[in-house]
Amino acid sequence: MRAALLALALPCSALLVPTPPRSYADNTLSSKPTRRSFLLALPALAAPTTAFAAATGGGSVMSQIETKGGGPPKLPELAKLTKGEPGPEELKRLAFGYQRLEYLLKNWEKETTVCIRGCKGSYENCGCTRDPIIVQAYMGYKSMNDPLFKAGDLMMRASSMVQSDADFDRYNDAMTKWTQKADSGNIMAYVSSWGEANPGGGQDEIARYLEKSRKEVVDSANLLKTIMDILNIPKVV
Repeated sequence: MRAALLALALPCSALLVPTPPRSYADNTLSSKPTRRSFLLALPALAAPTTAFAAATGGGSVMSQIETKGGGPPKLPELAKLTKGEPGPEELKRLAFGYQRLEYLLKNWEKETTVCIRGCKGSYENCGCTRDPIIVQAYMGYKSMNDPLFKAGDLMMRASSMVQSDADFDRYNDAMTKWTQKADSGNIMAYVSSWGEANPGGGQDEIARYLEKSRKEVVDSANLLKTIMDILNIPKVV
């Protein structure tokens, strides 16, 4: 039955009107047997247009600044995103995305501090400042080459691979929360990047939103790990 629903839902997903994340977790889904058919009929999840556009607007010219960290782990060539049930290589995108989130959280302060590119002077003389806009790249909102670009869509297409009803419910819950947390972390990063320019803003305001963004990234990483465990996707090292 599930395979039949998937065959019908995936080709038609582009024709459906996106449902706000809040409705994904509607209480009516928690106990009724139609929960799975409802999930499979949802359209592919994608980065919100406003948040994605924010990644390329405002702030310093990226070619003129660099983070104090070493940047994310180098990636091999990633498998292309498809439209059907993903294969093992495509699912590795989630594993590489998780690896990058782990790196970001371990090197949070350095990776969210930017300075004038190539400057070897003091923090102040190199124009260094905390800038959380880098979070958008790690979460897949800045480039089609990011491993987590359209991660929600990939998770949706992989839902047919979940083996049991109990795991399917866990998967549904984790996927829904991932979308909410990823969007929230992305928005917090963008708001923080403009904190000093806003009335009453300053470095304290940037730091406040930056910490909110960090917490959303922590939650997102945990949810992504749950998705990987259910799909038996090994971590990359």
